[in-house]
Amino acid sequence: MPVPPNASAPPTAHPTLGKPATVWTYTDVTGAVLGYACRFDATDGKQFRPLTLWQSPGAGAQWRWESWPPQRPLYGLHRLVARTTAPVVITEGEKAADAVAQLLPDFVAVTSPNGSKSASKADWTPLRGRRVTIWPDVDAAGLEYAHAVAKLVTKTGAESVAIISPPAGVGVGWDAADAVKDGWTTARALDLVNAAVSVGKINTESATPTRERKSTDDDGASGGRRRPAQRDVLIGCAEFCELWHDSYRTAYGSFTVNGHREHWPVRSRDFRMWLSGQFYEKTGAALGSQALEDGVRILEARSINEGPVYDCFTRVGYADGKLYLDLGDASWRGVEITTTGWQVVEKPSLKFLRSPSTRPLPTPEGGALIEELRQFINTKSDDDFLLVIAWIVAALRHRGPFPILVVNGEAGSGKSIFSRIVRSLVDPSAAPIRAVPRDDRDLVVSAANSWVLAFDNLSSVPVWLADALCRLATGSGFATRMLHTDRDEMIFDAARPIIINGIPALTDRSDLADRAVTIHLAAILEDERLPEDDLLADFERARPRILGALLDAVSCALGNVDGVKLDHVPRMADFCKWITAAESGLGLETGTFAAAYSENRRDISEASFEADSVAVAIWKLLTIKMVDGFTGTATALLDEINNHVSETTRRSKYWPQNAAQLGNRVARAAPLLKAKGCTVERRHSGERIITIVSPKHTV
Repeated sequence: MPVPPNASAPPTAHPTLGKPATVWTYTDVTGAVLGYACRFDATDGKQFRPLTLWQSPGAGAQWRWESWPPQRPLYGLHRLVARTTAPVVITEGEKAADAVAQLLPDFVAVTSPNGSKSASKADWTPLRGRRVTIWPDVDAAGLEYAHAVAKLVTKTGAESVAIISPPAGVGVGWDAADAVKDGWTTARALDLVNAAVSVGKINTESATPTRERKSTDDDGASGGRRRPAQRDVLIGCAEFCELWHDSYRTAYGSFTVNGHREHWPVRSRDFRMWLSGQFYEKTGAALGSQALEDGVRILEARSINEGPVYDCFTRVGYADGKLYLDLGDASWRGVEITTTGWQVVEKPSLKFLRSPSTRPLPTPEGGALIEELRQFINTKSDDDFLLVIAWIVAALRHRGPFPILVVNGEAGSGKSIFSRIVRSLVDPSAAPIRAVPRDDRDLVVSAANSWVLAFDNLSSVPVWLADALCRLATGSGFATRMLHTDRDEMIFDAARPIIINGIPALTDRSDLADRAVTIHLAAILEDERLPEDDLLADFERARPRILGALLDAVSCALGNVDGVKLDHVPRMADFCKWITAAESGLGLETGTFAAAYSENRRDISEASFEADSVAVAIWKLLTIKMVDGFTGTATALLDEINNHVSETTRRSKYWPQNAAQLGNRVARAAPLLKAKGCTVERRHSGERIITIVSPKHTV
């Protein structure tokens, strides 16, 4: 019923949302007011509320922020009745309807109240006998609304129904109001309407279950139109999916699910599931496997050949001077980190990728200190605790190089639970710690699907793994043959934060030692040991606050890093610069990290030196016999150092047996000898000469 003339005036403000930014008036066929739709521009986004007059027994007429009961009126109803022969355009929302009225004056624009999910609650009978075109928003919800409305107005008895396909190049959410904003003319809008696809063509026989289809002859004729292939219908289902690719020409699709955007590789299981679901929603039929495979191949080609190129990120990303952290939750929220702080954002602007093993981070909370983490990790010293924090803050940056966190401790010191706790502050996973991969390819696959890699309970680090971890920590590229192909390569060119743990020393190789931060865990006494469930429960309660403290440090580093000048430039200089920039955010005095890191590097270097039998033998030669240094061939050097090792060492498979093997070992030992103050040079002048100058003669 229309609002009676003697009714009280409607409220001018909502009790919690305040005054509306825009108000649309709903009327009946005579133009009498039926109620209002109000838009509020709140801090967390736009919100809509209907405002209607209700008659309550004993209380009289009252205005409520509620919608009409089902069979709700259409917006623009009086215009529809006044122009009985004009074609009709249905939009999703009142703002878009007003835009259509401006663009297409020869049409009548209408919409239903309460958004895309409430189409079935509107009264569509005024559209009986009318020519209807539906102009949906360019997103999954818009497409769903369009098909729902098409069914409803067809059932009502509309003369014809068509759905507009979005023009090329428009963004997600584009609608008629955006067309006005973009400067569209009436002629251009009319071309779009004329190109709309008839619902009769969309809902062909291919969209019906097999049992309802009519048999055809060999030419496919059955007295009616030939049905399109499932593949073609499937491609139409991806109409509102944004197709794009990365710099390696890997195809991706971005689509809206429950109000948020998701990004998946076109060939991934998740994209196929979404595509199959769209097909079922549109047709009510099951999708054949061959049609799915054909459709995916076509969409992949379109992504690569027609789609734009975007950067994509795993867990941590960067754009326009801001860092972003993917929270990994069901709503695809993220944290935006700037030089002045951080905030949780509902829709990060970056394209984050996930794997099935991705697990959510907690919603961070501000105001805590990083010292709260100390009770959950049993590092032997305060310097070790500081270096753990430094590694985590580095892992929350979008690029490396990253130091390899090497965790040592005796049996029962909690190395595995330590690794799980540390990883859970950056990149939680369904499998947080794993066994060592079998080869480079398995390592690359793990790196492509995770941000942090954590390998548990190593007894040693094989040569191939040490080399691979070094390349992965610093961002050197990997190329490996793709499965089932002879020519195609899978390229991975990015750095990853890495954790390895074990009882023995794991940094015997100097190249791995140069890239490592080694920390030691204290033994846990039996009377101090907690059940793991209790420890993790306490940690989960503290994790939001600890994450907030870490993000404070990252924000500080982001603001200070450009102004940091290191007094000494070590091997992992970018890491040192980043953590030095974060010191004030961690409550540390300037230089605290540099001192702890330098001491850690000295300890690692000494341990690596003692583990290298060739380096130790050369050092003995220089300090006992050849105090002025050595110059000669590799053969001569091998003869000399053989005199400074035991018979057991000389027969070991790890001891060089000829000049070529020694040359390789000298190259590996050179950084260790340089740390002792020696200089090592190799030159070729007729024969290969090695020169090693002892510390007392080094300037």
